[in-house]
Amino acid sequence: MSRDAAPLSPRANDGARGWQTGEVFRGRRVPKNSLIIISPWYVQRHNRIWERPDEFDPLRWQEMPAADCQRQAFLPFSSGPRICPGAGFAMVERPYLLARIVQKYRLSCKDLPVPQPLAHLTLRARSGIYLRFDPR
Repeated sequence: MSRDAAPLSPRANDGARGWQTGEVFRGRRVPKNSLIIISPWYVQRHNRIWERPDEFDPLRWQEMPAADCQRQAFLPFSSGPRICPGAGFAMVERPYLLARIVQKYRLSCKDLPVPQPLAHLTLRARSGIYLRFDPR
């Protein structure tokens, strides 16, 4: 479940990378030492990479053969040598905290505003995220 939630709301809005060598990418020449901006939000919601990219579907990771898994397109913590050092901790912490919360509360968002994403240095909701917490 945590793995499918991460691409839908990546914390970092973009990742800048220096292009070390001059190459051609999708028919366009990219000069040496160019700055490339990668948007995890866009990559992780691209329908040529993912089936139903805007849907929360935790079972996609069980149904997807390992060879078909778009490892390089899963970017909630970046990838490669600059991957977030807290990625492993976050993937363990997120389900643990959620489990602790749902043990004590029923969560509901019925009749509450739907969050609208707003891109800054980090991704956030334009007017906040509203949840109702009712004690169990």
